[in-house]
Amino acid sequence: MNRLKNIFLLLLFLGFGFAQGQPDSSKLRISLLTCTPGSELYSVFGHNALRIIDSASGTDVVYNYGTFNFSDPDFYTKFVRGKLLYFLSQSSFDDFMAEYRYFKRGVIEQVLNLNSSEKTQLQQFMFDNIREENRYYSYDFLFDNCSTRLRDLIFKNSNIQGVAIGPFVAPKITFRDHLHAYLDKANMKWTALGIDLIVGLQADAEMDVYESMFLPEFLAKGVLKTKKGNDNLLVEEQIILPDGQAQQGRTPFWKLPFFAIFCFSFVWVGLGFFKGKWNRYQSVLDRIVFMLTGMLGLVMVFMWFGTDHANCSKNINLVWAIPVNMAIPFLMGNSKPLVYTYLKIYSLLLLLLMIVTMLNPGWLNLALYPLLLALSYRSWILAQAGKDLLKKTGTVNT
Repeated sequence: MNRLKNIFLLLLFLGFGFAQGQPDSSKLRISLLTCTPGSELYSVFGHNALRIIDSASGTDVVYNYGTFNFSDPDFYTKFVRGKLLYFLSQSSFDDFMAEYRYFKRGVIEQVLNLNSSEKTQLQQFMFDNIREENRYYSYDFLFDNCSTRLRDLIFKNSNIQGVAIGPFVAPKITFRDHLHAYLDKANMKWTALGIDLIVGLQADAEMDVYESMFLPEFLAKGVLKTKKGNDNLLVEEQIILPDGQAQQGRTPFWKLPFFAIFCFSFVWVGLGFFKGKWNRYQSVLDRIVFMLTGMLGLVMVFMWFGTDHANCSKNINLVWAIPVNMAIPFLMGNSKPLVYTYLKIYSLLLLLLMIVTMLNPGWLNLALYPLLLALSYRSWILAQAGKDLLKKTGTVNT
């Protein structure tokens, strides 16, 4: 009997030791955190993070893929060139929530329906990725960000089986449509114009359901609409911090880009119908506009070819913001026919651009149409004036 008792105690000890050496996945609770948009540009699209509660070890950790080193001495240079690395960070749940309480931004938690093996492997994945050699990645706003990293982890993880995403976005919605929805809600029309000037046609591709989850709130919608086998991927959803931000009033129309650009274009063109000093004012504006559009074109070319920002490629705005325009202020009144031929072709090109983009809404920001119309008109007038000048000087045959 004593021998049997000793064997039983030995087996019990070995079993206890094995259990202590293995993670107890039944003690794991994994959830997606979705933070509501803030009032600043860096927060206007919201945020996602992953929360893992391990009651066996007594930890409550939040993993965040949206971290970067603002204290880097080359921060701005790297940011502009698209070489700023983002990285995975971890913090306690209390520390994570403190920031959102301070800014009064809401946080929603969605507990994921994962089995023991899936929980264990997902936790191990985060353990591996938090290591210094694995935590960094090249950020891409549309295709590789804090939401897409978690999206891929949840929906493309080979260890998580039987996941099927249901439809939850309207057809023919583009990345740019998504961006504008958030910027318009935050009354950031000027910011939307700036983004539209820099971001290329890649943002006008129609998204599928999976791609739409590049934004935090849509990742949360994806979790809500997903089946895992015969069950839902979502076990439980709760608001753990209500959104307490003040509602923003609508921006008056006279502060919107369309109105400002329309007024400028109207005055610019209208000066041509007056004589004397008004013509000189218009000539000054001609030079300023051509110089600025050329400089803007140089910025676009740099963002396309001189940086790692893939979303800045194929920029249709380069059709009107041509770097060559920088030379026009110095060539007005020149006796070379090539200058006025360029202006005439440029004028017709602007009209063609407006027609094409009207047939493809979203390709061009609406606020730009008054400027393009004015540019086309002034280019044509300057070309005709140049032609008349050449006739007077005898440079071309009458």
